[in-house]
Amino acid sequence: MNKFIICFMAMVFGCLASHAQIIHDLQGKPYMEQSYTEVEGNPFLINGWAEGAIDFVNGKSVAIKVKYDLVKGLLLFQNKSDTTALYFIEPVKAFKFTSSAIEDSNILLPTFNSGYPAIDNQTSSSFYLVIAGGKTQLLKHYRKVIRTDKPYGSATTSKTFVLTDIYYLFANNQISRIKPSQKSILAAMADKSTEIQAYLKNNAVDYKNDAALAKLFSYYNSL
Repeated sequence: MNKFIICFMAMVFGCLASHAQIIHDLQGKPYMEQSYTEVEGNPFLINGWAEGAIDFVNGKSVAIKVKYDLVKGLLLFQNKSDTTALYFIEPVKAFKFTSSAIEDSNILLPTFNSGYPAIDNQTSSSFYLVIAGGKTQLLKHYRKVIRTDKPYGSATTSKTFVLTDIYYLFANNQISRIKPSQKSILAAMADKSTEIQAYLKNNAVDYKNDAALAKLFSYYNSL
């Protein structure tokens, strides 16, 4: 009987090991990357592996190469033994690119956080670029979709990855959409309108520039 239990447990652990790989205390499952041979572009925020710093929900942190699939909303890390892609088993709280920039934003060493309330198509595990932290956070959510075009008079179609981004405000444990425009942002800062108007007299703000928005929100959060 004891031999049967031992053999059964060995089979169970062997099965678990075959479905999960542990890389330097990281638990990951193999990820089969989908081939988009007929689609122009790529599904990632940054094409190729980039150096990153990962913070897990359980408090652990690790530095490892990552890439972020915007079609599936999935963060991947590189298996150091054979460079294949794995996805995290442990929930990720936040990650940062430590050596790469995002073409769509001028935020240096961009940080992405999760744990926000569900909104639109996002869940609490979705990641947002943190443009400005503090009591009122300015966030940006990225997504890629496949657009199909058929030129007029053509018998063939073309497919392209298209990057979309939406800005959000997070304050008082609530999240809401916001347009990166002067009207929308000043409305969100109406409780400090006098101070903000004085700031704007001395500082020109490009509302399509993430770094400029970060400075404005940093000032607002300091009031």
